[in-house]
Amino acid sequence: MKIRFSSAKEQQPTQEQGLQVLYAPGKRLAFRLRWYLILLAVVSPLLWLVGRWALTLWLIEAPAQLHLPGSELRARDGAQVRQVLVQPGQRVSAGELLVRLDNPEWRARRFLLEAAGATPTGQDAAALERERALLQILLDRAQARVDQTQRLFDAGAATRGELLAAADQRDARLRDLYQLEQRRQPAVSADQRQRELELAWLDSRLQGLELRAEEDGKVGEIMVAPGENVGPGTPLLRLERGGEAQVWIYLHPSHAADATAGKPLTLIFPDGSKRPAIVLQAVDDAAPVPVELRPPFSAPTRSLRVIARVEDLPDDWRIDRLGLKARFAHAWLPFGG
Repeated sequence: MKIRFSSAKEQQPTQEQGLQVLYAPGKRLAFRLRWYLILLAVVSPLLWLVGRWALTLWLIEAPAQLHLPGSELRARDGAQVRQVLVQPGQRVSAGELLVRLDNPEWRARRFLLEAAGATPTGQDAAALERERALLQILLDRAQARVDQTQRLFDAGAATRGELLAAADQRDARLRDLYQLEQRRQPAVSADQRQRELELAWLDSRLQGLELRAEEDGKVGEIMVAPGENVGPGTPLLRLERGGEAQVWIYLHPSHAADATAGKPLTLIFPDGSKRPAIVLQAVDDAAPVPVELRPPFSAPTRSLRVIARVEDLPDDWRIDRLGLKARFAHAWLPFGG
């Protein structure tokens, strides 16, 4: 008995139960295309993995991040954010006020010190002023008597004793006036001196709560909001300044020899555009990969940090901490050195 693995329908595809089927070839082609599509859907993940593996053999791909030159504005003391006077992306000049902080405890302490050090200026001050005016009149009279006695003494009509008596009376009035001035300006006590020093310290601290820009630049990220409490060293905002941007590339340790100074590479931006770059500094140190650059569900790792410079960076892409991809050839390739 001879076994055949081909059916009668396969031998005669245009017939169906003895009837002629005109659309049988097209139907057969549609089934064939359907099976091809199913096969492509099944093997597409495998093809993607094979393509990625081939790409890693040809090129090195590593996460990168754009860094603009700038500085962070930090709080010097514990305070409360009273007002933020700038917006992200705003251009500022040196000396411009950026953030105004406040410390209610310092202001309350200053109010108490001013109240404790206040001197009364009522009836006592008025009485002292009247006494001073009276002593000044007596002093003027005594001085006039001395002048008159001096003229009489010069003419021989007065004795030296009378001249000395007039001078003693003038000196007594002058001493009384000096003592009155001493009473009007009492000696500063140790407590008063301590209050004055503390007031000066509080004034300097309160003045230091107004934070200004040290140089011209552009406001980047604002990290606080009005009403928020901050401590010493808390970053308030980031100020970007003009200058050459750097690209930090986080390279796997196995590719350390492939990133040498002066080696060209390609940067891939979020919109898919590519721009050339060049390695400025080889492996600098080991740094943790930022969270936004790590693949999903990956554990924190430390990679080798390589610094590069991008050529002709447009102003639209001057965004601090922008995530990029860096690609460069292996060192063993003919054009990879």
